[in-house]
Amino acid sequence: MLLVEPPGKNRLLKIVEDLLAGSISREEVASWQKAVFAQCQWDIPIPESEGYWYFYCLNIIELPFPGGYFLRQKDLEEYRADLRCAVGTTLDAELIHRRSWQLDRKPVRWPLAIIRDDSDLMARLPGCRGIFEKRMDMVEHCHLEYQAEQYLLVKQFDELSSQVLLLGNSRDKKKAEGMVDALGLDNSAVNYII
Repeated sequence: MLLVEPPGKNRLLKIVEDLLAGSISREEVASWQKAVFAQCQWDIPIPESEGYWYFYCLNIIELPFPGGYFLRQKDLEEYRADLRCAVGTTLDAELIHRRSWQLDRKPVRWPLAIIRDDSDLMARLPGCRGIFEKRMDMVEHCHLEYQAEQYLLVKQFDELSSQVLLLGNSRDKKKAEGMVDALGLDNSAVNYII
């Protein structure tokens, strides 16, 4: 039984590992998360780089979705890797997946482009689903680094689910186009708003 108290990074990691191992159920975790949230609201004592948002993602651990649950095994594995401070993978010579603990959180990430998602771009990337803002939008996202610039791809699961937003900390359109090329996307599917 999970104690109803705010988790630290290590306790949150243990809960995610137990979920992956099947030693605790999604139902038990959902009940625990809701009870802790009732006590703490948005004041969980974990920084973003140590899993703050993963705690809130567990609010939807039981949510059904086509093919199973909205939060897939793959997402929980990504949470675990991030909490363990595993480095992201190199996807291409200049394209690197970054986990949240690796990010410089100071720069603003501006919307750079809207990508028409005809080919399910996110399925090819090592991102994850969850809730990463207080407005509780369900999204899938992937942090990438291209030529020393940070980018974020976000797919929202609402009326905008047919598109992926590209955000970045650089307004250099040529670099953004280079990253889109590195992803293997057709530029005709991209509407740049830089």
